[in-house]
Amino acid sequence: MEVEPPNWQPLELRIGARCAEFMWMYRENGVEYYKHIITRRYMMLDGQGQCYAQRGAHLVVADFSEEFSRVTEAYIDRDQI
Repeated sequence: MEVEPPNWQPLELRIGARCAEFMWMYRENGVEYYKHIITRRYMMLDGQGQCYAQRGAHLVVADFSEEFSRVTEAYIDRDQI
């Protein structure tokens, strides 16, 4: 796991100013791990902006739009309504 320096470029290329909604966490095997500050879900991108999703113990190539929706969609606890 590589900890420094953060690489915001892949996320900035995809979502621009909305990067402010994320924290850069770490880099592993060339994949940048960003955590959404509200949902706490991870967005994973390589240096070229290719998106990945966790499937079991492995990363698989994923559709960016679907992953972005999953990561940024606020969780609503129906029991709290």
